[in-house]
Amino acid sequence: MSQLDQEVEPDEKVIEEEAPPKRSKKNIALLTALFAGVIVIVLLVSYLVRANADDGPDPVAVTVPVGLSEVALPNNSKLGVVVTLGSGTTEGSQWQQAAQGAVVAQQRLEVGGLELALISEDDGGSATGSAEAVQELIDQGVAGIIYASSGEHVDDGLAVAQEAEVPVILPYTPAPQDASNVWSLTPTADQTAATLATEIAKFERPLHINAGDDLPQNIEVSDEVTFTSETDTDDFSEDIALRTGADPYANGAYTGGGEDDQAPAPVIDNPADVVVVSGAPVLQAHAVFALQSGNVSVPIVLTEHAVSPRFDQTLIELGGTVSSNLRTVGATWDDGTALGTTGQSRAMSAFLSATRQFASDESLTNLTDDAPFAEAAAVADVRGHDAVLAFSEALDRAGNTDPVKVAEELSALELAAGNGIAGPALDFSQPHALTEEPTVLHASSQRLGLRPTNGESTDVLVWIPQPSDEQ
Repeated sequence: MSQLDQEVEPDEKVIEEEAPPKRSKKNIALLTALFAGVIVIVLLVSYLVRANADDGPDPVAVTVPVGLSEVALPNNSKLGVVVTLGSGTTEGSQWQQAAQGAVVAQQRLEVGGLELALISEDDGGSATGSAEAVQELIDQGVAGIIYASSGEHVDDGLAVAQEAEVPVILPYTPAPQDASNVWSLTPTADQTAATLATEIAKFERPLHINAGDDLPQNIEVSDEVTFTSETDTDDFSEDIALRTGADPYANGAYTGGGEDDQAPAPVIDNPADVVVVSGAPVLQAHAVFALQSGNVSVPIVLTEHAVSPRFDQTLIELGGTVSSNLRTVGATWDDGTALGTTGQSRAMSAFLSATRQFASDESLTNLTDDAPFAEAAAVADVRGHDAVLAFSEALDRAGNTDPVKVAEELSALELAAGNGIAGPALDFSQPHALTEEPTVLHASSQRLGLRPTNGESTDVLVWIPQPSDEQ
């Protein structure tokens, strides 16, 4: 698979009325990019103003401490964490680094004088591995399990947990229908599909790039193109550029062979006005890089898997850019929340402060004890962190480590920033505990300076929520 260089230089000359079409397209593309950047800044400001307008019913101290000591954990409190190790398109492996937020929560409790053991198992991304990993944790006497993966293989492990009446929290995937003692920290599949459909419906001629996943049935597109790891990116870049009315030959962006490389791009009728990409985050990143190589400037809407660290890490490794025309859907889990003054903002700030502090501890390792925590500190997220704190509250209320009692207390639990969680408020009286509706998220490459800067830990992509009144 080839990687195409992308260098766009600003045009220094004023275009006359008789200027060639290619030069005109170049200026239009530049203006489009500048306009999109302005939109992202406006969205960030609008979001912060809206978020800061009301602290709500959740009082939080102006300065939230790193250490957490508001719960009383029973002796020998143990939680299991299932992760999927692997690379590329291994099902569920995109969350293995994000799940390191659980280490942040454990360390915050330790700073507060509380002892909680985290025991991890790798499910290998398979159904058999899933069942074996969960059974291994149950045999070690965990009070609950955080299943930090996603995909169909997770169902086998959940069945084992339900049989043993051990509660499970799913930070990164929706809860199966009719599952008992299973809670999710994500929006429901229907909520995500509805938000995605509403965004795509704003456009007249959506083009779907299928990189391994079908779109929800309620989403209509005008055309579809398949993208795989075997796709020739030169041909793909040119094809999608022409389908969207872009010029793949401009500014040296397209390097394929042929005698007509420098000829003006063919003009097609009714070009696509948005590109929708679905599939594993690695393949989404490869597809986006190919689109950028072909000068595609229309909005690019990604499915919810793009919020995983694997997407932006792969895009940057390929040589792509975090462009403001990238969009996806999700909740307010990202670092930008810390810039406000609400309770959640202060709780997020405390989470990020703790992450920086623990990343400087060279002796602290990740969940699987095979690498320093610092290597994942740049992408450790709040969902694994909040899952640990939810179980900690349930253990406190249960007064013991009996999984049945912990599940009972968890089902009556409501958590907000005042309880230390850094993400949206949670209500465990329902299988999907997330109380916040998903929204459209816009990509920004603005470095917020909130993450550790040692080694590879640095900010790259921030997802900025779109104000709800613009959905």
